[in-house]
Amino acid sequence: MPYVAARDGRRQRGPQDRAPSVPERLDDLRGHSVGVLELPHHMAAGHKSRRIFDLENPAQQRLAYQTVLCQAADCCEINDLLHPGLLRRLWRHLHIPDRVRQAWEARYPDLSTPSPQAGAPTKIESAELIAPRTDDGFRRAGRRPSASVPADRMTAAQMIAARTASSR
Repeated sequence: MPYVAARDGRRQRGPQDRAPSVPERLDDLRGHSVGVLELPHHMAAGHKSRRIFDLENPAQQRLAYQTVLCQAADCCEINDLLHPGLLRRLWRHLHIPDRVRQAWEARYPDLSTPSPQAGAPTKIESAELIAPRTDDGFRRAGRRPSASVPADRMTAAQMIAARTASSR
């Protein structure tokens, strides 16, 4: 493969070839912790919807931070996109390459140690709760005949009553 210079003059062409970008201090990070985060085009190519993350959704938070940590070209991008408190909270849950994790933990050893609240039970937000399924599979509840009378023994009046009750 022929040599192709990167925009910043480094010989490494992709994020997998260059050293991870780690800022001097975590306090330099000035990204938002809530709202919407839009990544630059070079971090997530394709449609704009692949570059926009809702920071109030925990899964999208993790995906956005993983992408920034792995794809950032320099510390300026990391400083602009990441929030220090959110990074500390998400650090142990991020799926990032070992070389990125080791570079960050070498500079900031407190990231590798569990937080004091790690042993305490975590508070579950109501939005994260999933209601248990009350139906049996994917059948619509209104299409089932009543359990007391088999479907083949229902009269026309019972069928009309069942349909009327299910449409309410």
